Amino acid sequence: MTEETPSQIAHDVFIARQPIFDVSDRRVAYELLYRANQHATDSGLISADAMCSDTALHAVVSIGLDRLTSGHIAYVNITREHLLGELHKIFDPAEVVIELLESIEAEPEIIDACARAVADGYTLALDDYDGRASLDALLPFVKIIKVDVLGATRSELEQRLARVRNRGLTLLAERVETLEMRALSTELGCTLFQGYVFSRPETVNGRAISVQQSAMFSIVSLLGKPDVLDGALEDAFHSHPALSFALLRIVNSASFGARSVESIGHAIRLIGRQALSRWMMVMIVASVAAQSPIASEAVTQALVRGRFCELLALGGAIDPSSQFLVGLLSRIDVLMGSPMHMVLEQLPIAPEVRDALLHASGPHAHVLDFARAYEAGDWAAVDALSNNNAQLHGELLAIYSEATAWATERLASASSTD
Repeated sequence: MTEETPSQIAHDVFIARQPIFDVSDRRVAYELLYRANQHATDSGLISADAMCSDTALHAVVSIGLDRLTSGHIAYVNITREHLLGELHKIFDPAEVVIELLESIEAEPEIIDACARAVADGYTLALDDYDGRASLDALLPFVKIIKVDVLGATRSELEQRLARVRNRGLTLLAERVETLEMRALSTELGCTLFQGYVFSRPETVNGRAISVQQSAMFSIVSLLGKPDVLDGALEDAFHSHPALSFALLRIVNSASFGARSVESIGHAIRLIGRQALSRWMMVMIVASVAAQSPIASEAVTQALVRGRFCELLALGGAIDPSSQFLVGLLSRIDVLMGSPMHMVLEQLPIAPEVRDALLHASGPHAHVLDFARAYEAGDWAAVDALSNNNAQLHGELLAIYSEATAWATERLASASSTD
């Protein structure tokens, strides 16, 4: 297994946002756009599926939709495959407009998928609309028509818009680069505008932990088996700190609105298997561009500490799965390369977990202090924290050895399938 430094585990991710304005030049929304790096000005050669998956994933997990849009609506691109797979359901319908890419055709299964999305409360837009008759079957389901006006003449625009006149649809002119085109677009009925004459896309960055595709495929496989118990799913997430972190960020999205998660199992139950399966598929496609495995000493330490805390809590009054979460997240600042308080702001963890990690207080703090003292070989602190319990002293080596073996086994299993 190849080892990486903590800085290699967490990598920078980027999304560009371009504002959308109304007729009064008020910003009303942002379109989210894939970017491979901070200096990129377009999506590059990445496939449409990977582009849309990456943008959706990082909009919720790595950067956060609230940071990207500041409360405004987000326009998010979606491909045919994503629409049929209902991957748009990772978003709260009140916070997004789903843009159907120009490559989508009005096939029967697409029409059915659009009908389901609208019934679920989503707003649909047709991107780069060119006025072709084959798209007419989609018009009853969309509310917004986006028209590329760059370099177009008045006659060309009138022809493109002829089929959507008098349908009560909102027209959005995109790639508006001059005031003259802005005026013409308004005259032709456009009430929303986007383009360089207003603002160029601004790139926003965040930090994301790389995840192993083998682990994600394994979890998707488990999710597809009705007889698999929740405990098996929880164990699969326990083996992968990056996936556990992503799981908590997903729960924190507006789609679920959970703010007090007690354990990994609790997070899985809150999301539900169907929604979680959709998320895993998004992460699998989005990971194609990164190709960066989790294989560092920091990950091993996070797994060992999480399992150690869990084993110490067994038989006690505190939920062992909550103790695992505390131990796992106690290394997340190293994994993410960010201060602990900044990382925890993104997670919907219970107050008791947060208190232990930030303030060394609350019911979980004692076991975490104990684990840290044992790892550091601070035997005076171990004695004090255990009240000089001779029986516990005799068990500690076995408990820590079991935790180490558990972590090593899971990392070895993951790397052997890569």
